[in-house]
This record gives sequence, structure tokens and C-alpha cells, in this order.
Amino acid sequence: MENLFKWNNINSKLPDTRCVMLCSDPTDEVMKIKVGALITTEKGEKGWFIGNNALVVTLRSLSYWTYVLETDITVPQVQQDSQLKSIIPPFIQKLRKFEQKFQILGVQMMTPGSKTYPLDLYITGILSRASSLIYGFETLITSANYLAAAHLVRPHLDNYLRLLAGWLVENPHDFANRVWNGEPVRKMKDKNGKLMTDTYLKDRAVLEFPWMKDVYEETSGFIHFSNKHIMNATSVSSKKENTLNTCISKTDYNISNQSKLEAIICMIEISNCIAHRVSGWIETKRFD
Repeated sequence: MENLFKWNNINSKLPDTRCVMLCSDPTDEVMKIKVGALITTEKGEKGWFIGNNALVVTLRSLSYWTYVLETDITVPQVQQDSQLKSIIPPFIQKLRKFEQKFQILGVQMMTPGSKTYPLDLYITGILSRASSLIYGFETLITSANYLAAAHLVRPHLDNYLRLLAGWLVENPHDFANRVWNGEPVRKMKDKNGKLMTDTYLKDRAVLEFPWMKDVYEETSGFIHFSNKHIMNATSVSSKKENTLNTCISKTDYNISNQSKLEAIICMIEISNCIAHRVSGWIETKRFD
């Protein structure tokens, strides 16, 4: 599978200490890509921290890098909504990259030679579900079906909230086993004795990512029938006073490019949060 990433060469610039993906050649297949971070050894030499037992390799052994997280995802200020139409495809491309990023993270997490924990299997399930939702979202949004696509933002946020739950409990591996055996997360308690309901997990996530509060509340309005569905089918006529236009359609009607971009960016930001937490778990395992 050809990778979708834009690579930086170590001779041009080096990353900061954030997690990066690494390869020896930009044409490398996805499964050959490593995940690591730039470090400075005790001897003062720079290298890539990429493996179990604190394995560090030289920069030149993997001379191309790109950040795991997507950046530059702010909607530009424009005067007319129509100007945003050309910006949508590049943002879709950013979102599409996470299919490969989640595969790479999963492979690195389950690298032969490292221990396999119940939490690994729990995370694998989240990455798989996230990939399916991203694919479904992309398929719908590019098929002029914003209303159906918007429904998927909320369950994608649920992916992150359920992932976060594994970090809130006293024993993550016991927690993962209980989920495996069918126990609902909402009926379990965190290390402080609090039931991990959707609302509680959202409140905990908001402490780190304040924007999740608005995303949670706004996208919940798409799950159940609400004014959002009425407003997307009916609008005030711009040509005749006191006139309403209504449309019953399986495809978009009266949907702005701004709304589409905001939904895409939400999916990207949530995917970033998932990738960031999984990257941290991979790094933790490498010191085990």
C-alpha cells in the first residue's frame, strides 16, 4: 500500500520532541514505517528512539520523517462561503491519512518482541472502529450526504472518550478484560470511584481539550431528531419575502461549505487525540 504522507528529510530540518513517523525512503510501504521520537543520547548524539528496551538508531538509518499528528487545520477566513469549496479536498486528504496512521500505530504497538497486554487489544478495537467511521464519514461527505456524515462525528468522539477511560482506571488491563467480557464502560468506576458515564468522560476530556464540550453537545443534536434536521430541510427564501423553501432529498440541501469543513476538522482533531494517546502508550511499552 502506497503511503500518503509528505516527508521531511533530516538534511533539511529535524522535528521537535513530538512523536514522528520514520522511513528510509519516501516510497516505503506503510508497514515499513516506524514510529519514534528525536532524542539526544548521553554522548550528545541525536538519534531516533524507535524500539523496545529503549532502542535508539542513527538519524541516517531513517532519514525521512513526518509528524504523527496532523497540523495546519484551521479554516481560513474568507468573504464568501463558495471560496471554501476548493479547501475541502485537501482537508479530506488529511483525514484519509489516519487510516494508514492507525495501521502503523497498531503495528508498532504489537511489535514482535514486546509484551501484549489486554489494553493492546482494547486499543486495537478502538483503532479499527475509528478507521471504519473515518471511511464512512469520507464516503458520505464526498457523496453530498452531510447529514448522514455528521452523525458519525459523535461516535468518533466516543472512540476517544472510551480510550481515555483506560487511563482513568486503577488497572487498565483489568478494565480492558472487563470490556472484553461485555461489561459496559458506563457501569465501571474510575480510580476516584466515579462512574464513567458518557457525560463524566466528556467532562474529563474537556479538561485537556476544551473544544470537545461544544463538539459533544453539537453532534449529539444529530443523533436524535432535532432542529438541525428541520433547518437543513427548510430555509427562508432570499427572493420572496415571507416565503420558505423546503426540500426532501437524500443528498445535501442548504449545507454550507463552512459546515462541511467544520465537521471534517472535528474528525481530524479527534483522530489527532486518539493518535496522541496511542503514541504515548507505545512509548510507555518501550520502556517496559
